[in-house]
Amino acid sequence: MNFTLYIAKRYFLSKNKNRAVNYMSVLALLGIVFSAAAMIIVLSGFSGLKNYSLEFLSYASPELEISSKKGKRFVFNENMKSVLSESNVDYVKCISERAVMSINGGKKIVSIKSLDENFPKRNIDSILYAGSWPKKGEEVVVGWGLAYDLGVSLNNYENPINFFVPVPGKGQALQAKDLYSSRTAVSSGIFNLNEELNNNLVYADFLFAQKLFEMKENEINSIEVYGSVSEKTTEDLKGLLGNDFYVKTKLEQNEVLYKMLKTEELAVFLIFSLIVVVALFNMFGALIMIFLEKKSNLKTLSFLGLTKEKIGALFTFQGLYITVFGCFGGLALGSILLSLQNYFSILNLAPNLPYPVSFELKNFLLTFIIVIIVGAIVSYSVSILIRKNFTKSLQQ
Repeated sequence: MNFTLYIAKRYFLSKNKNRAVNYMSVLALLGIVFSAAAMIIVLSGFSGLKNYSLEFLSYASPELEISSKKGKRFVFNENMKSVLSESNVDYVKCISERAVMSINGGKKIVSIKSLDENFPKRNIDSILYAGSWPKKGEEVVVGWGLAYDLGVSLNNYENPINFFVPVPGKGQALQAKDLYSSRTAVSSGIFNLNEELNNNLVYADFLFAQKLFEMKENEINSIEVYGSVSEKTTEDLKGLLGNDFYVKTKLEQNEVLYKMLKTEELAVFLIFSLIVVVALFNMFGALIMIFLEKKSNLKTLSFLGLTKEKIGALFTFQGLYITVFGCFGGLALGSILLSLQNYFSILNLAPNLPYPVSFELKNFLLTFIIVIIVGAIVSYSVSILIRKNFTKSLQQ
């Protein structure tokens, strides 16, 4: 086995007499280098973009969301207050309903979210793009996309925003005002989270939302818990609140988004795995060419007692040499390019927003594993082909 490894290493390091064989060997090695580099760059870029999106989402999504199973609204009573106090969590009362937003002749159905004064300042600072958070009853903060689409300007008291919500009730309405309630507000700020929320969400003052949706003093839609929350605390809250309430973690609140990101990540991985497979099959041709070019040497080794199984193993080892060196070279090249992006912002999503990349051990391991596995399969396939045709090839 040691002799076989030695010969494989000599074949890998030495030049062949035939230039075409040298070129094919170099191309096979470069194909692995560039395919491995491309794979780690794309996976790291996708991870960076995913983490960037989830980072902004984390400022808007609480660690836990508590809502009623019996309806959209419930009364926040002293019992719930004592349960949350016992659990030692930072909670925020939340009103979240839909309304029609109208300004400058344009209308759009939006989600209005109102959080009480306990909403963490660090979250406000992270999502606020311009202006200030609502401090008065008649102020709102709109998403960047919504402000652009409807032409919303900051603190424009001469052209306020109108909000309309249907009024629930029975019987026939005699006047138009009996069909809906409305209030006006000005935009004190603009936030920036992601495309969907920027186009559909409005943050409003808590008192403003209570009046717009005609809610009682202690009536809310949900309770949001911010900050770090342990699994034990989550389970304790579920037990204390009973079966009348949902207690959803961040993952459960954004289940569709997380599934979509996982699916996209899998698709990217499979596509670039296919590119690695194509690149490694260039090595198949290179190994066959090396075998044909080394026929006279192999005939001599055969007369000296080297069996066809060991000659087949020789080319398996040579393929693995090419694969391993190419893989490490690709990972090194990819790491250099990713580092350049991190430090010098070569590619930008926007003028002042560099494309995010994330160094994750998982991506390096996935790239290494897929390259080595496919390289081993290709090398062993060449070995099988050589063993089957060994005697006939040496007689030609």
